[in-house]
Amino acid sequence: MPAPAADPRPHRTPKALGGLAALACVACCALPVLITAGVVGVGAGAVVGWLPAIAVVLAVLAAGTWWLGQRRRPCSCAPRTAGESGCGCQKAGDPMKITGLGRR
Repeated sequence: MPAPAADPRPHRTPKALGGLAALACVACCALPVLITAGVVGVGAGAVVGWLPAIAVVLAVLAAGTWWLGQRRRPCSCAPRTAGESGCGCQKAGDPMKITGLGRR
């Protein structure tokens, strides 16, 4: 399993939180109209007041998780294994020798 810092895949958490924030914004605007039209019950009106705060919190969480994801170190190797380039995970100038004496 690769180290989390060396994993090149993008994380889904910021996108999911951003999507939830967008959904809360849409619901904040659409819910009063739907309540007035009678599509949604009046009980949904209790949620309308909290939706802007929920949308802001979700947007801040999305931005924070994205920012923390961008700050990750590019290499998780220990400093003692690092070569001239500063990271032991990068390609070395000499090829690695593979022998047949490994565990079985």
